[in-house]
Amino acid sequence: MRIAIISDIHANLEALEATFEDIENQTIDEIICLGDIVGYCANPNECITLVNKKCPVTLLGNHDAAAVGKLSTQHFNIHAKIAIDWTAEHLNRKSKTYLENLPLRKHFDSITYVHSTPYEPQMWYYITSLEEAAFNFQFFDTTFCFVGHTHIPIIIVLDEKRELYVHQDTKIDFGDSGARYLINVGSVGQPRDHNPDSCYGIIDTEQQRYYARRVKYDLQKTQNKMRKIHMPEFLVTRLQEGK
Repeated sequence: MRIAIISDIHANLEALEATFEDIENQTIDEIICLGDIVGYCANPNECITLVNKKCPVTLLGNHDAAAVGKLSTQHFNIHAKIAIDWTAEHLNRKSKTYLENLPLRKHFDSITYVHSTPYEPQMWYYITSLEEAAFNFQFFDTTFCFVGHTHIPIIIVLDEKRELYVHQDTKIDFGDSGARYLINVGSVGQPRDHNPDSCYGIIDTEQQRYYARRVKYDLQKTQNKMRKIHMPEFLVTRLQEGK
């Protein structure tokens, strides 16, 4: 089975459309979305509609939760808060209902899916170090756990000798080694690994392989839309910088 995993779209319709177009050419059986459909960019309703159409499984992200009042924005930075306030005002009823009913976590066969962390996903913690990764391996028992949230693609391996390390690539052949994997699929709509191209992941359970894909999109069109609705310039310019 070939599964495409997307995350952190953040209302970037151009990036999402380009990503789905790329996915259509990859012989994919299923698309799973790890959340944060909204926030930052200008097309929350359109992105929700498209994700609802394309993804049979979608999880709740912290920006999704905040946009429908399920999470306070008191700990959001000022730019994120401005974007969420705008988003909350512009979501239609159908979009709100959709976000309100998204789950925090799912697992199927050998794979766990969650937006933030397997440990207390409703707290929206980040995995930014090996120490944090090691802690989180205790809270899923599947071979794979796919996350988003940091917007940075990474593969963390707990091998058969219980040694933990960062795999120095965004693709890996996993075979039958007995290792386990914590994989961040990156961000469709606001990458932060100094590459502005949309990022998503594909796992092929038959070929026993995972790899990230990058997709170019009309970034300037997205930025023009953001400026038109008066999003903070910081949010606009960071898209082209990939950070």
